[in-house]
Amino acid sequence: MNAPANISALPDDIILLIMSYVEVQDILALRKTSRRLCALSKLRWVWYDAMKRHVVQKGLPIPAASVADLKALNAEHLEARTVHASRFHDNWYSAHPVAKKAIEFSAAPYMDNQLPEEDKPTVTHLSFLPGRNGKYLITAVGRVLTCWEVPLGESEAYRVAEWIASRRIEQVVVNDDPNGHVVLAYYSAHPTAQGTIECRALSLDTFHGKFYCRMEMRAHRHVSTPLHLLHDDYLVFGDPMHVCYLSPPTMVKPLGRPTLAEMPDNTILAVKPVNRYLLIVRQRTFEVIPAPTWRGARAPYLSLVTASASIEMDVPASSSVVIVRQVFATSPDHLPDWPSEPVTVLSRCSDDGFEQMHQYDLLPNPKAKEQAIAKKGDEPMFPCVFPSQYTRVMSVAPSSCDLHVGPSGKGFWTETRNIVMRHAKTPARCLVGFNVTDVEDGPIGGKAVSRAARVELCKDVVYARRCNIHEILWKKYIISATALEDTVGRVAVGDVTGRVEVLDLA
Repeated sequence: MNAPANISALPDDIILLIMSYVEVQDILALRKTSRRLCALSKLRWVWYDAMKRHVVQKGLPIPAASVADLKALNAEHLEARTVHASRFHDNWYSAHPVAKKAIEFSAAPYMDNQLPEEDKPTVTHLSFLPGRNGKYLITAVGRVLTCWEVPLGESEAYRVAEWIASRRIEQVVVNDDPNGHVVLAYYSAHPTAQGTIECRALSLDTFHGKFYCRMEMRAHRHVSTPLHLLHDDYLVFGDPMHVCYLSPPTMVKPLGRPTLAEMPDNTILAVKPVNRYLLIVRQRTFEVIPAPTWRGARAPYLSLVTASASIEMDVPASSSVVIVRQVFATSPDHLPDWPSEPVTVLSRCSDDGFEQMHQYDLLPNPKAKEQAIAKKGDEPMFPCVFPSQYTRVMSVAPSSCDLHVGPSGKGFWTETRNIVMRHAKTPARCLVGFNVTDVEDGPIGGKAVSRAARVELCKDVVYARRCNIHEILWKKYIISATALEDTVGRVAVGDVTGRVEVLDLA
């Protein structure tokens, strides 16, 4: 009589084929069943295939590597990166996202010469340095700017470098280009001149543990604030906007159409580089202009102030964030003028007393692509098609604020909710997670439908901290700053007591 068939009777090539169809957690579970399956699950081919199917094809960022690095990684490194990216993604979409590990430390400095108004240890700014896989965290407390090293898998944070300003630091922007020489810029009030601010751009030397000032600018507050964007070697600030080139020759030039700044209720909410262009989102308008620098060359002066396109929206927004999903982008030399995926704008609006989140999708302009291929036409066409109306509307709480989003499309905002803690309902400040993914519809009537973006909310809050009724009434919450690093799955939360909590979600 024949023995009953089981998986151990199958040849190795069939078992490897089965492994190519299962999830990452299933591969790890098969490893525990027998020595043979354990040996097969450790082959490099298994994890190279799993990396392509479960990470690259889903558009997830690869922790501590790029697509070009995959061929040089061994089986152990491929497995570690695949498991990490998959666990973060699965945890983000789970019924109850939880932090696998939390690191808490005090970012408040102890200074004898602290000014009276700067005694409060409130964490006013948090940012992960891009391209560092969540290893370095920037905090601003009072007039002290600090870079912390928070290694993965450890339980402590280490102070790397510190910079002390002459007055309280009012705003910090971090360079979103990981290859930029300058890592951040900040401004604070001038110590003696009223109505004047000091703006400095700093580089970071992690080996010697020091910040170095690469640019210093003093200007009137109403001209040079706020800071909108630090990218590559330029800083965008003010409204009307100006751009300051940080590399020699250093200069300041006007940027964009100044008439848009004269419109009522039309302040700048977000400025985002989109390959060759800048997308400026205001309360009432969207504007696209050439980027000040592209592929190492500076744009001509006239193109910065005249070559722009804009559209006016019906409902003014109070906050906005721009999502450009180019997870596997290589060097700028290989990037198109405008991405083929839709560029999504999420704007928080108040329409007839209802708080809403409007989604706008800027699709690539096919005629501009055809013109670029043909290399003809005196006046270049703008690379995107402005939306005539919003793509989707989501209802949000009136307390929602502080939008954050990463390059992969994962992000969150902060709002107040009633949650269950210790078998009782209590108000809490919560981080509501979402993910922006691309959706390509099938052909209709023989014609292909344009790609669109889809915003998916997490099933539960990513993080929650209890708050009392006084925080809600006065709208002065204990959580003062948040940050997201979506490559390795880290969230940082700072509060008014100077404490910082770094959560690992993978």
